[in-house]
Amino acid sequence: MLKALLDIVFPPVCLLCGERSLKKGFCEVCLVLIEKERITTPICSTCGTPFPSPKGVDHECGRCLKERPHFKAARSAFVFDGRLLDAIHRFKYGGDTSLAGPLARSALNALDQSSGCIIVPVPLHSAKLRARGFNQSLLIARELARLTAFPLSYNNLKRARDTGQQVGLKSDERNKNVAGAFILQDPAAFKGKKALLIDDVITTGATINECARLLKLAGAEVFALTVARTVKV
Repeated sequence: MLKALLDIVFPPVCLLCGERSLKKGFCEVCLVLIEKERITTPICSTCGTPFPSPKGVDHECGRCLKERPHFKAARSAFVFDGRLLDAIHRFKYGGDTSLAGPLARSALNALDQSSGCIIVPVPLHSAKLRARGFNQSLLIARELARLTAFPLSYNNLKRARDTGQQVGLKSDERNKNVAGAFILQDPAAFKGKKALLIDDVITTGATINECARLLKLAGAEVFALTVARTVKV
């Protein structure tokens, strides 16, 4: 009753375009534009990279066949482009943390083979956390934990070294940059468990893979989920 009254007095507006919306989050127009970036089959069955052709079935890409990553499977909901890119930029760099919920809900159906996991957000270094004021991956992870009822572990995996900005670095440079950058304070907590790494965007996969390496060494079966991924054209 109170909610209905508040919606009349203060009608929901789209968090992206500011237009009146029928529900909280994104309006129908923005949702349609965001859904245009949805990743669909065929994708790499391991790293989740979409293949250029819209036809075919999921199979491993050449990169994963050549060097298998430390996670069992990674999935991303969207290509990092268009209106979805705008939403993540507004969230991550514009400080609009109200977008965490809609982004998490939009990414939820990309979950695959990851039931019963411990949700683990990719951590920020303390210096970057102070500068930004929040860890975008943790906010998304909290929403996903609420939506799935999976347990959340946010203070075990730590970033021990500030790796700086990785924008502009090539894949091998990113791998070197993040090597040894993370620590697990209590590895035993993941022994025999399934872990689901959460991040906002995956580019080359170097950060996710390094985090997965530690969790795998601790005895976990590791999966990963991101809201979006960059895709080379």
